[in-house]
Amino acid sequence: MSSAKGLKPLIISLRKNGKTYSEIRAIYNIPKGTLSYWLKDVIIPEKEKIRMQKRAYAKWRKGNKIFIERRITEAKKIRDNAKQKAAEEIKNINLKQIGSALFWAEGGKKQRNHIRFCNSDPEIIKIMMRFLREICHLTDRKIKARAHIYPRMDYKKVIGFWSKITKLPRKNFYTPQFQISRASKRKRQINTLPYGTLHLTAGDTESACKVKGWVQGIINEAQIK
Repeated sequence: MSSAKGLKPLIISLRKNGKTYSEIRAIYNIPKGTLSYWLKDVIIPEKEKIRMQKRAYAKWRKGNKIFIERRITEAKKIRDNAKQKAAEEIKNINLKQIGSALFWAEGGKKQRNHIRFCNSDPEIIKIMMRFLREICHLTDRKIKARAHIYPRMDYKKVIGFWSKITKLPRKNFYTPQFQISRASKRKRQINTLPYGTLHLTAGDTESACKVKGWVQGIINEAQIK
């Protein structure tokens, strides 16, 4: 027993370094009751606690891989079914309403002589381009674009991407504007906005007034005061 007691400082050190009871017993064949008694007052540093939790979780995942994969598949099926059912509920809306609502949310309200809109989502930009062409009846000559991009981005690749999305010729694009988000402090991840944001400038005073009027119509219809 005296030789076992000589191991106590070493075992306490192992515990403080994040070793579990099972791991310690695998190294030293100490009775579980003795181990619990020696270590009952040992305070484990927070950093080691986190490491122990991560190891325990990784071990649990490994031992329950099939169960986890089944749960992930079931959860995805539930989400997909919910989205599909909700998508089928959307009826009787038109491009004029969608485009006007998008402008209401993301458009430049202060511009009097043109329509200004910006977004980073390619699908939203596609819808807005249809709105400008089919509803506002604007030709490509009256639609200009500028990409706002971040350091380390390949601006030629960015312009090529947005040109394909908008179906606008490259001559319709102004020189990209480089910017750094104050919040990111130069730490923005490249894949957060892989193509930056696209700013569209289109139309004239008449078309800008029409879009703002359609927005007002949506507000009136929804009885928002």
